[in-house]
Amino acid sequence: MAIITRIRKYSGVAIFFIGFSIVAFVLADLLGQNFFSSEKRYVGEINGQNIDYNEYNAKVERALNNYRQQSGESPSEAQISGIRDQVWNTFLFDYAYQEQFEQLGITVTEEELYQMVQGDSAFIHPEVRRQFTDPQTQKFDKNRIVEFLKQLPKLPVEQQAQWADFEEYLKKDRLQRKYEALFRISDYVTKAEAQRLYEHKTAKAKVKYVFVPFTSLIDSVYTAKITDAQLKEELNKYPEKYKAREQRSLDYVVFDILPSSRDSVAFSEEIRQLAKDFAKAPNDSAFAATNSDAPGQAAGYQTLAEIPTVLFDKNPALLKGGIYGPHIDGKSYKIFKVTDIREDSVDFVRARHILFQIQPNATAEEKEKARTQANEVLQKIKEGSDFAKMAQQYGQDGTKDRGGDLGWFKRGQMVGPFEAAAFAPENPGLLPNLVETNLGFHILEVTQTKNRNTYKLATIERGLEPSEETRDSVLYLAEEFRAQSENGDQFRENIKKNPKLVLLNAPKLATSASSLGGVQGLREVVRWAFNDASVGDVSEVFEAQEQNKYVIATLTEKIVKDESTVEAFREQLMQEVLKKVKAEAILKKLDLKAKSLEEMAKKYGAEAQINTLDNVTLENNVLGGTGFNPRSVGTVFGLSKGKRSGAIQDEAGLMVIELIALSPAPKIADFGQYKTEIQQKLAQRTQFLISEAIKEASNIEDNRYKFY
Repeated sequence: MAIITRIRKYSGVAIFFIGFSIVAFVLADLLGQNFFSSEKRYVGEINGQNIDYNEYNAKVERALNNYRQQSGESPSEAQISGIRDQVWNTFLFDYAYQEQFEQLGITVTEEELYQMVQGDSAFIHPEVRRQFTDPQTQKFDKNRIVEFLKQLPKLPVEQQAQWADFEEYLKKDRLQRKYEALFRISDYVTKAEAQRLYEHKTAKAKVKYVFVPFTSLIDSVYTAKITDAQLKEELNKYPEKYKAREQRSLDYVVFDILPSSRDSVAFSEEIRQLAKDFAKAPNDSAFAATNSDAPGQAAGYQTLAEIPTVLFDKNPALLKGGIYGPHIDGKSYKIFKVTDIREDSVDFVRARHILFQIQPNATAEEKEKARTQANEVLQKIKEGSDFAKMAQQYGQDGTKDRGGDLGWFKRGQMVGPFEAAAFAPENPGLLPNLVETNLGFHILEVTQTKNRNTYKLATIERGLEPSEETRDSVLYLAEEFRAQSENGDQFRENIKKNPKLVLLNAPKLATSASSLGGVQGLREVVRWAFNDASVGDVSEVFEAQEQNKYVIATLTEKIVKDESTVEAFREQLMQEVLKKVKAEAILKKLDLKAKSLEEMAKKYGAEAQINTLDNVTLENNVLGGTGFNPRSVGTVFGLSKGKRSGAIQDEAGLMVIELIALSPAPKIADFGQYKTEIQQKLAQRTQFLISEAIKEASNIEDNRYKFY
C-alpha cells in the first residue's frame, strides 16, 4: 500500500525512472559493466588491502556448496553466518598474518605437509586423524588415507578441489601454530612474579568493615539530578572505555499473521480428508513423507514407552492398518498409521497414581496421618470422584499435573512393591487397597494391562498455517499503516491510535544482528537500518516468514564507529556517575570521626552493614557478601594493624575498613608451582592476544553488514 501510494504521488517520475532503468540495464548488458558505477564494491579492508565483494562472495558460495555436498542439507542462517566468518578469516590470514610469517621467515615445506597428511603417525594433523578414523573401531588408520590419495586423481574435479582446499588449510594452520609457538616460547615468568602470586594467595588479613551498598539508595531520586554535563565529563575522562561501535536503535511494530476462522475450518476439512486418504494409501511411508511438514519421523519398531500415549487414551489397543488422530501436539496436528505390529519379550503396563509422600525420617504418627489421608481420597474415588482431579489436588509428585498418568513402563523401572501391584491385574481398574513403598502411599489405577507389542508407525505432521488470503489481508493492514507513517513521530502516534498494536524497541543493535526482540529472520530490517536509513525514517514492510509476522521499523538512533557521544553510552555513563553521586550522598551522612566502626554504623542507620572477616586474601576481590570490591581488598593490605581506612568508593558501595591482624605469607624456597600457574595462564591467552594485536595493527574495516 505504501509503495502504491508513493507511485501514485510521483507517477510521472516513476514512469521516467522505470524507462530509464530499462535502457540502462540494456546498455549495461551490452557494455558488460555496471552502468551506474565504475567503482568496485568492497566488503572491507585489511592491512590496506580492499576486499572485493565479488571475490569474497564467490568464496562464500563455494564454501556453501561444499557444506551442502558434505552434509546433504542446506545450512541454516546461523551456519551461513559462520561460513561467511570463516571466509573472512581466510582474507585476514592472507593480508594480515601472512606478512608476519614472511618477515620472520616462517614456512611450511612439502615434507612437512607430507608428514601431516600421511607421514609418521606422531606428526599426523589432528583434522586428518579425525577425518580418517575408522567409525567402527574409533582408531586412526593411515592406510585409509593412503588409499584415498591413490584414488584422488580418479575422483570428480569438485572433490579434487575440496582436497586442495583442505591441504591449503593444513598449511595455514601449521604456519599459525609455528607463529604462536614463538610467542609461547618467549613467555617468561620471573621469580618475583611467582612470589607475588604466592603471597596474594597465602597472605591473610582479619578485618572489620562498615559497608553501605549503593542499592540502599533509590536510583530515581538521584538520576533526576544528574545532568548531561556530568555524563560528558565522565565520557571525556575515560575515552578508551567509551569507544563507540557501529550501532543502530529501532522502534518497531509487529503485525501477526494468524490463521483466520475460515483457515481453521478449511484446515479441519483438509486434515480429515488426509486421514481418509492415508487409510487407503498403498505406500504408507511415501504418503506420509509427501504430506508431512516434518520429514524424518522415527523409523523401525517402537516400544509402548516410545509411542505418544495419546494414541491409547481412547483406544485400548492399536490395530495394524489403523488410523489414529489427528491429535494436537503443540502447534501441529499429527495423524498416525500403524503399518506393522510385532511382539517383543518385554511386558509394559500403563498406570496412573496419586502419591502421598513419606519423608525418610518420618515418625510413626506422620506415616499414619499420610495413610489416613490416602485412604480417605481412595474412598472418594471409589464413590465416583474423578481420579485425575483428585491427583491434581492431592498428588505430591510431578505426575499430578497430568492427572497422575505414569504412561507405559516396563519391569525394573518402578520400585518393587509398586511394580508387583501394577503388573498383577489381568483387567484394567482401580486397585482396592493402597500400595506402600519407600516413597509413601500410592493410590494406583492400572489403565492398560500387560502388553508386549512393538509398533511401526507412519506419521503425518501438519501445522495450521494462515492462507494466502489471510496473509494478504494482514499485509494490506501493514501497508496501510506504513502509508500513514511518513516519519518516526507519525509512526508512534499511529500505534497509540490502534489498541491492537504495540510499540516495541530494539536498542543498540550490532552490525551482525539478525533479529528484533524475539522475532527472528529480520536481517533485511537490520541492513536497512545500517545502509539507507536516517534517524526518523520509516522502513517498508518486512516479512519474518518463518514466524508469520510483518514488521515495520523506524530508526531512532544512529551510533557511528569511534564517534563517542553521551547518547551512545548514556546508560553506562549514567550508572558510573550514579555511583559517584550516591557515594557523595552516603559520605555526607557517614561520620568518619566516630570512635568505632560500630558507632559509625549505628549513627548511619540500618542500611550500614558491619562485619568481621578472617582470611581475606589479595587474590579474592570480594569482601564477604558485599559484591565485587577490588579497591577495598587492595586497601586492606596497605593498612597498618589497628588502623582504619578512609571512605572507599568501590564497585558496590562505600566502605570503611579496619585491619585487625595481618598474617604474612610463610617463607618458602620454591615458587615453581606458582611460576607454572602463571605460565599456563599466559599460554591460554597467547592466541587471543596475538589475534587482537594483529587485528589492531591491520586497521580492519569490516563492512560486510552492508551486503548481508
